[in-house]
Amino acid sequence: MPESGNYRNVRKPLLFVVAGAVVVAGLLAAYLAGAFDRRGEIRADDVCSNLDDREKAATKFSSVLPDATKYDFSTGMSGQPGWHYNINCFAKGDGKTLLVLNANAVSTVSWQKWVEHELPPTKGKVTYFSSGLKGISATNIAAIYVPCYASEQNSQLPYSLTVYAQAPKGLRGSEEKERQTLIDLATTFGRYAHKDAKCDLPSKLPN
Repeated sequence: MPESGNYRNVRKPLLFVVAGAVVVAGLLAAYLAGAFDRRGEIRADDVCSNLDDREKAATKFSSVLPDATKYDFSTGMSGQPGWHYNINCFAKGDGKTLLVLNANAVSTVSWQKWVEHELPPTKGKVTYFSSGLKGISATNIAAIYVPCYASEQNSQLPYSLTVYAQAPKGLRGSEEKERQTLIDLATTFGRYAHKDAKCDLPSKLPN
C-alpha cells in the first residue's frame, strides 16, 4: 500500500490535467459558438441608399445593432410620390434581420384605427409619444403617423405616412435606451420620407 505522501504527489498532477482539460473544452466551446469572432464593420457606403445622412447612419448602426461578424443592408422599394409611396431599409447581421425601417402612404384615418390596422405586432409595454399625428413605442418597434397629403393627386383624398423602426432581435443597451433609439431612427427616417414623398402638409415631427 503506497504511503499517503506519495498518493498526494500523484493526485496533484492529475488535478492539474483535469482542470486544464476543462479550460480547453470551455475555450473550444466558446470558439465554436463564435465568442472570439470579430464584430463586423459598418461603413457609410454599406448602408441603405435612402438614408439622408449615410455617414451618421453607419455610426449609429455600429453602436446599436446586435453583434454580428458580417452586416448587410438592402434598400427596398423606392417609391414615387403619391398614394402608392413605399420605401424601406433592411439591416441584417449574419443573415438575420436586425432592423427594418419602413415608410408607406396610407389613407388618413383616426390614429386609433391606424394603430389597429397599419402596424406590425408589438412586444412589451406600449407607450405613446407626441410626434406627427401620433407616435407609439414598444420594446421592438417605434412608429409614427406622419401627415402627408391634404388631397393626394390621384385619389383626391387625404393620405398620411406610416413610418416605423422595428428591431426583431432587440438592440444594444437597456430597454429605455432601445425605445429611444427606435424613436430616433423612426423620426429620422420619417423626415426623409416626408421630403422624398413630396408631402404638402407639415410633418409635425420634432426638429
